[in-house]
Amino acid sequence: MTFTQKLKKELSILPIDSRTAKSELSVFLRLNGLFQFSRSGNRIEIQTQNPASARRIYILISTTYHSDIETNIEKSTNKNFKNLHSYSLFVSDNSERILNDLEIFPFSGQSPVPSSFLRYRDQQRAFMRAAFLSAGSMNDPVTKDYHLEIAASNKFLIEQLSRMMNRKFFALDAKTTDRRNKRMVYIKSSEHISRFLSVIGATSAMLEFEDSRIMSDMRNSANRLANADNANVTRLTRAAQKQIESLKLLERKGLLDKLPEKLKTVARLRLANPDAGLSDLADMIDDQKLTKSGINHRMRKLMEIAFENQDPDQEKV
Repeated sequence: MTFTQKLKKELSILPIDSRTAKSELSVFLRLNGLFQFSRSGNRIEIQTQNPASARRIYILISTTYHSDIETNIEKSTNKNFKNLHSYSLFVSDNSERILNDLEIFPFSGQSPVPSSFLRYRDQQRAFMRAAFLSAGSMNDPVTKDYHLEIAASNKFLIEQLSRMMNRKFFALDAKTTDRRNKRMVYIKSSEHISRFLSVIGATSAMLEFEDSRIMSDMRNSANRLANADNANVTRLTRAAQKQIESLKLLERKGLLDKLPEKLKTVARLRLANPDAGLSDLADMIDDQKLTKSGINHRMRKLMEIAFENQDPDQEKV
């Protein structure tokens, strides 16, 4: 089961609230509804490929309008999507009353949800919840590419959803774009995705998302520290190699034994301990107190002497 499927399953079993039920249904029927009118009778058909959405719609209609609902499940004939099913709900009785009550006028084209269903915050949350159940998806939180989207052909409703998500109270930083023949509202920020999940009531999904995000951030931090450590080791190794090359040059020219004792001591320690750090070299000098900074100062002096005594045609050390 994908993260989106788990998320929608959680949303589908949230308690039904009589004050927000029509807010949800207004979205479901505008995004998933088909309206059939004939002499034999009118009916509403709601189609979805998600069983959680179908369950939610069934409960909303049956509890709000006490209508009889027929259901049909069809398995995909496409061999590439053999596990995909299509769920259809048919409402014949009360169909005209339902459409009038939800202010859906089938012959007027696409329309947003009326403001009468969005007066209160809980109704607005229900609106966003139903929109995600109808047409939403989200990347698995274990991936680094955080992305939540809701896409539908009803561009008026998607624009309405985007404005609502960006209201000061919700502040979800939602963006919109077009994808083929659909309008899409999406969120990329992990912080705002987490907030959206909380807003629509998906508490368990939000906590799972936060756990995955924290673990991912910890792994990234550990990788950055490891990379920094590796870079430091590489830098120090190269510096030590240059020091040893300089000291060997002095040794070949017979200059090493002519150096002042304090420089000669450091030079001999470095040649004998090519992998040691400057702090380690300082600890090796027993008869005097010398810090890492002191070792570094003397090593720079040795490098300068080597530079001054290299052959004119020799590559710089």
